[in-house]
Amino acid sequence: MFIKCLKVGSIETNCYIACDKVSNRAAVIDPGAEAARITAALEETGCTADYVILTHGHADHMSAAKEVVRNTGAKLAVFADELPLLNDPQKSMSAVINPTQDFETFNPDIMLRDGDTLTLGSIQLKALYTPGHTSGSCCIIAQDTLFSGDTLFRRSAGRTDLPTGNTSQLMESLKRLFSLDGDLKVLPGHGEFSTLEFERLNNPFSGSQTNAALS
Repeated sequence: MFIKCLKVGSIETNCYIACDKVSNRAAVIDPGAEAARITAALEETGCTADYVILTHGHADHMSAAKEVVRNTGAKLAVFADELPLLNDPQKSMSAVINPTQDFETFNPDIMLRDGDTLTLGSIQLKALYTPGHTSGSCCIIAQDTLFSGDTLFRRSAGRTDLPTGNTSQLMESLKRLFSLDGDLKVLPGHGEFSTLEFERLNNPFSGSQTNAALS
């Protein structure tokens, strides 16, 4: 799997293009801004986008989604629980982040549920329901990579003080991610890349640092 990361928008959201280079089928994850740049980068890979996937509905992760879909013909996929946030310019913070941009409501082609898979040639993209940052946040596992959205960051985790955020849900979602098998690469919605093993040992939300202090 070939992965290209673009930092887009004023908040520098990590937008990912994940491509199966055998079939040349791709997914665009979290196109938060700069649709033309994302489309050009996709064309440079030689891949065709089958899906645009949103890990959640905050404006910095979805504001270019409609245009990327129009440019590519890809299907838009998002967790069903995120629709109320996606379609509200206040809850999605579109009114704050993009005050001059006309807000368009969303009618996704694919309503994801926990454990659903999307296929890119030989690659399976598995959707994990990880609420907390928002009520419908998700992560995507593809081969040895975890696209963690704004749920898990390097040495940190998503905030819960924004619309539909819930701290107890986020803690359960992080617990689920830390319990996944193997040492997946962690590609978050913002900031530096990491690995799951590094986060198990160093993330203050993993519990390992607390356990080490008590041992």
